[in-house]
Amino acid sequence: MISPHEVLPGDPLVTWMVSRADFEAGPTAIPAIAAGRNVAWLGRATRPGERWVTGMGEEPAEIVRLVERLAAEHDVDGVTVPEDAFDGLPARLKSPDPGLWCLWTLPPDQARLQASSAIRLSPEDERIDDLLAHSSSAHVFRGDPRVVRWAGIERDGRLAAVAGQIAEASGAAHLVSVCTHPDFRGRGLASQVCSRIMADAIEDGAPMLVLEMYSANESGRRVYARLGFTECGRYASGLLAPALPTVRS
Repeated sequence: MISPHEVLPGDPLVTWMVSRADFEAGPTAIPAIAAGRNVAWLGRATRPGERWVTGMGEEPAEIVRLVERLAAEHDVDGVTVPEDAFDGLPARLKSPDPGLWCLWTLPPDQARLQASSAIRLSPEDERIDDLLAHSSSAHVFRGDPRVVRWAGIERDGRLAAVAGQIAEASGAAHLVSVCTHPDFRGRGLASQVCSRIMADAIEDGAPMLVLEMYSANESGRRVYARLGFTECGRYASGLLAPALPTVRS
């Protein structure tokens, strides 16, 4: 079986965000195809019932060719490729509203933790989702079974900032759903709540800290750079436009 880990050894997204077990031989193995140092695979989406094709590598045109080939063999709902390959996708595989995002990584021994007043939150704390309603990018919410921990900061009797962590199959600690209430932004609370999550993850022995963010999120860039994170890749993801119904005369 082909594995992205064999084709792109050392690639941060593949190394830390893609499960090796998904490509092991057996009836549940994920289909993957490769050419040189380029690979595409049929990923498992976080939303039930969705299937995505992901393409990664060094040659945008070859990535597109592999994505087209795999999409022709399977029904797919979305596509993820490096940002510089997106324009080369055919119209049928190009999302009309792509999300442009980047991956950031941080080795634990390079973390620059901030003094923090954040506390651990119960995974059932209803205030988590109330606060995340103010986020345009949160995709992990209260009750998600993948969550290892939530942390939050309280101000004036309210939950002012929140962040969560999920554990990747690689062992990497993945920071998710970082959000500060609009009434409390600009006070450094995002750095504090991330620092609490990071400190706990490092104590647990996480080999790497990772996070995703929209590429245009300049305030997020400042926060994560201050904590020691480094951007290591830019990508485009999006649901495909639904097929138009056949018109018969």
